[in-house]
Amino acid sequence: MSKAGIAGMGCAADDLFTIAENLTSSDWHKPSAASGWSVGDVICHVGCLLELLQAAVRGDSLPDSGIEALNDAQVAQRGDWQPARVLEYVHSQLDSALPVFTTLQDEPLASVHTQMLDLGSYPLNAIADMFTFDITTHLRYDILSPRGPIAGTLLPADGARLAPSVSWLLGGIPQMQPTLVRHLTAPLALRLTGPAAQEVLISADNDAITVGSLDGAAPNVAATLTSTTADFLAWSTTRLPWRERVSIDGDSAVAAAFLDALNLI
Repeated sequence: MSKAGIAGMGCAADDLFTIAENLTSSDWHKPSAASGWSVGDVICHVGCLLELLQAAVRGDSLPDSGIEALNDAQVAQRGDWQPARVLEYVHSQLDSALPVFTTLQDEPLASVHTQMLDLGSYPLNAIADMFTFDITTHLRYDILSPRGPIAGTLLPADGARLAPSVSWLLGGIPQMQPTLVRHLTAPLALRLTGPAAQEVLISADNDAITVGSLDGAAPNVAATLTSTTADFLAWSTTRLPWRERVSIDGDSAVAAAFLDALNLI
């Protein structure tokens, strides 16, 4: 999404601070909907990930670990931090990260690919998309009700927040789950509606998944999956059941085999 990711990241961070800075001590320690993490842990995770990716951009060596295990370890290391210290940490990491990630939005750096641990290889300009997705999804589905424990009010996510988030997820479908291709037995069309609406073709070629533009009626697709962009953030990450958020037109067995296996990060 190039510079759209930087704008989305800033909007998502504003949303996070709007909620986080009004939490009580009791709120901070409530279990979030992210398994094993409190609300405060989720907020701390944002700072940890910002610090990690800035180190990666600098060329520092990354730990030999999968992203989820690393996330857990980094949050646990800061488990005794008080809320004020966590918020200061996240603010400082965001302030330093935005200029760094902004430099990655223009060529020649923008299209240079880098390995992001076990998530796959992405162009450097996608780092901002990842953070837009990460902050938006954690806040809206892990912290805030009805799925999370905090009763807070935010406007529905708009295109500025959803376009980079969707871009990150679509880029992850071919990479985040090496065995996912076994569950895609025929091409599927994905139609995302609402803010940042788009249509893509998900197909398998030479034992690899490809996500590309949906041209015309795409007569060879086994099924068409339709969802809102906001719901896509939730069901593609298994935060909410896809059966309650996706309508299927076509071969429901082929579609369900793929959707049951999908679990993006």
